[in-house]
Amino acid sequence: MTRILVLAERPFRDLRSQAILGALPAQLGTDAPLLLATGATSVPEGYEVAPLEPEPGALGVVRMVLAGVFHDRAELQRALATAARGLAAGATLEARALSLAVSAAKREPPEGAAALDRALVLEAREHLTVDILTQWRVAAPLALRSYPERDGATDTTLAQGLPPGPILGLSIIGGVEPRRLRDANLDRLRARLAPFAGWPVLPLVAEHPGSVFDDGPATLDFAAAVLPASPLLLPEVADATWRRRNLTPTRLRGLVARCATLVASQDLPAAMAIAQRIPVIGIAPGMGHERRIASCLATLANDLPAGSDLMWLGAT
Repeated sequence: MTRILVLAERPFRDLRSQAILGALPAQLGTDAPLLLATGATSVPEGYEVAPLEPEPGALGVVRMVLAGVFHDRAELQRALATAARGLAAGATLEARALSLAVSAAKREPPEGAAALDRALVLEAREHLTVDILTQWRVAAPLALRSYPERDGATDTTLAQGLPPGPILGLSIIGGVEPRRLRDANLDRLRARLAPFAGWPVLPLVAEHPGSVFDDGPATLDFAAAVLPASPLLLPEVADATWRRRNLTPTRLRGLVARCATLVASQDLPAAMAIAQRIPVIGIAPGMGHERRIASCLATLANDLPAGSDLMWLGAT
C-alpha cells in the first residue's frame, strides 16, 4: 500500500480546510487512508492520524502532499521541515490547492523553502500564491488550479427550511480593521446594497468560531449596520456550538445555492457561488494582508456571473 502523508495548517479546523482536505483523497486517486500530520487524536474518514512532526521514512511514506491554506509562517516552516526529511528518505513531494496568506506569504522565503524546488506537482489555489512562489524563485513548475473546492456534493438539509423568493447571501470576515472600514464606509455600502434592501439575509460562514477572522458575529453585525430593514435567516450561525454541529462544506454549498446574490469578503462561499452562476459582490478592505475576496474574484474573473462586482473600501 502506498503511504501518502498530508501536511496542512490546523487541518479540518474550519470549513475552508474541511472543503479542501475533504476533496483531496479523490484528487490523489487513492482509496487508501491518507496519513495526516496533526496534534489531534482523531481525524475524519479517509484519513489516519500521524504525529504533528512525523518522520516520513519511519512511517513508510512514499508520497507527501502540502495542502490547503497556510496563514502562519511557523506552521509553514514546520511542514517544509517535514517535507525535507521525507525527501531525504526518498519520498516525493507535491502541493495541492495551496494558498499562502498573512505571515506565510511574506516576500522573503521561509526556512525550508528549498524543498519546494523538488515538488513534482506545485498547484496554487489562487494567483496571489503563484506570485509569492515566483518571488521566492521556486524552481518547480507552477500550476494554477483555481479554488477546486468550489465544486462538489451539495447537501440541502439546512436550505430546505428557507423561505421562497430571492435571498441575499452574506459572508463577512471578522476583525478590528474590517469593522473600522465598514463603519467608515457605511453610506457607500448602504447605497451599493440598496437594491437588496428588504431581502432576507442569509449568513454564510466558513471560519473557526472564535478565530480573529470569525465571520459569524461579523456577518450579523454587518447585516445590522448596512441592511437593518432586512430579516435575518439562520441567526444560529453566531452560536459556535450550532456551527460545529450543523455546518459542513456540502451544507454550505446547499445554502449558497438558494441565494440570488452573494455579498462577501470570504472566499469559500464566493467560489461556491461563482461555480453555481450566482452573482458575487465582493467587499474588499483594500489594505493589509486580508486580500482573499479580491484574489478570489480576480482568479475566477473569466467565470464571474453577470452582476458580479468588487467594492474596495480602502484606507480611510
